[in-house]
Amino acid sequence: MDLSISQVTVSEIPALHQILVECGLDLQTRFNLCYWVPPYPLERMLKDADKMYLYAIKRNYELVGTFTIETKIPSGYLKYGDINWQNPDLSAFYIHRLAVLPFFQGKGIGTWCLQQIENLAINHNYSAVRLDAVKINQKLLEFYEKSGYRRVGELIFYPGDKYDDAFVFEKLLTKV
Repeated sequence: MDLSISQVTVSEIPALHQILVECGLDLQTRFNLCYWVPPYPLERMLKDADKMYLYAIKRNYELVGTFTIETKIPSGYLKYGDINWQNPDLSAFYIHRLAVLPFFQGKGIGTWCLQQIENLAINHNYSAVRLDAVKINQKLLEFYEKSGYRRVGELIFYPGDKYDDAFVFEKLLTKV
């Protein structure tokens, strides 16, 4: 399996948006989860391109997934979070929207992506990778824990918010 990642330009974002739509529909069908469900705002991804790094995941040159990296603590973590970072002063990558098309899930691509993200972080002198996952997606929670991520807190949203409560994970990185 020939996998690669590349940072995308604004013109490539609609293709990544379509991946989120397909993954959102799949999550809704299989798990009754309602994130990334259409109409997931393309405008949000375009706006995020100004302050975050959007990546494409390709398998043999075919687009199969996406993820976004932010290098500043997300405002939602500050507003809704009860988080106990292992070392709050570390510079960190914050991962958003890690998505692999349903047909390609279960083939090791997600694990490979986490390894690539961790390598990117280390190569850019970041010391941790942080992310969140909704509490009701047990399979995803187990995936992050199996990948070496430690549960360090949670996001509790207000009643009526459009988001589901989530656990926050962190992995401290060491240079090899």
